[in-house]
Amino acid sequence: MAIENNFDIKRSRNATEIAKNEASKFNTGQLPTVSLTGAANWSIDNTNVTFQSGDETTLTWVSTQNAAATLTASYTIFDGFFRKYNIKQLSQQYLLTELQIQAAMENLAAQTLSQYYKVAALENTMIILTEAIDISQQRLKRAQVQVEYGQVSELDMLNAQVDLNNDSLNYQNAILLLENAKRGLNRLMVSDVNTNYQVASNLDFFQNIDQDGLRQNVVQQNIQLEQIDKNIAIGNITIDMANANKLPSLGANLSYGYNYNKNNPSSFLASSNSNGLTAGLTLSWNIFDGGSTKVAIENAKLNVIDLEYQKEQMLYDLTTDFDIAWANYKNTLMIYETNQKNELINRQNFERTEEQFKIGQINSVEFRQAQLNLLNAQNGLIGSTFDVKISEVQLLLLSGNILD
Repeated sequence: MAIENNFDIKRSRNATEIAKNEASKFNTGQLPTVSLTGAANWSIDNTNVTFQSGDETTLTWVSTQNAAATLTASYTIFDGFFRKYNIKQLSQQYLLTELQIQAAMENLAAQTLSQYYKVAALENTMIILTEAIDISQQRLKRAQVQVEYGQVSELDMLNAQVDLNNDSLNYQNAILLLENAKRGLNRLMVSDVNTNYQVASNLDFFQNIDQDGLRQNVVQQNIQLEQIDKNIAIGNITIDMANANKLPSLGANLSYGYNYNKNNPSSFLASSNSNGLTAGLTLSWNIFDGGSTKVAIENAKLNVIDLEYQKEQMLYDLTTDFDIAWANYKNTLMIYETNQKNELINRQNFERTEEQFKIGQINSVEFRQAQLNLLNAQNGLIGSTFDVKISEVQLLLLSGNILD
């Protein structure tokens, strides 16, 4: 839903269509141009004419008419291969826009997955907070009964009420965090921000992740490297286009014209009309342009060198980022396994403490501490579970596998 509805991706797809149109044969000089021009004039004049013989004549309000039409076709036969390289460059730019869409989709997928896991973590937190409230309510009821029978002081009941209030406040704060997290996920999916839902909170980890395979994919499949490779290809074509300016160009044109004239009575010819074909070739060669072509070639070469440096820097940064991401992933796995054991120990400790509390062997302070220890262990396990998933997302993003 996020990829389908995202406005930036829609705009990127639109930009890709524009780049596709620009690379088509209708925009790259592969077809001839044909134009039609026409004109018609009519004039009325007063004319006084003196001939060589000395005779004179005066004409009043006499008309003159003329009309012309020309159909012209022209085509560039050779332009120093500039058209050829321009087509290649526009085609590469079109492919670059497709890579840009993929990059946007990958980043959006990573954001959406991370937000999804945040929602799932908070939903699990709501479950354990609900359990904590139930335990505190049972403790308060127990204390109220014990106060009635004089088994405990009223202070125990007040402490139970305070702890229940704190658990309820934590629950309310968690509700707000969960609602806002869902709004954030809805925003990424471009849906109604107040849409409510439940996500699948039981998530499996990837098994036997191949570190070397992922590292190799960072070099071979990372979308950032693919984009800079495409820019290098475009830069090399720019060099060829600059070199094309050194060569001559040859154009051909063919036209058909028609002319008609109707003169006033003072003219030697009463009327005339003509039509015919005209064909021609035009050769031009900019032998010396003051050095601008030389500068353009040198700058284009320097731009490619700069892009090569960028690629080296990016490759270094990406492999470093991968090593950091892999270390984080292994660390989150270790923390998760530790939290699993910690949660199990604290749950066993709480169950035993609860039994002892019910038979009066420990006081309410010790019971509450055991409950808080379990709550912290449960929160730690939830947090580490989704930290593992988010670290997996980062590995997939760097290796170009996030959309697989």
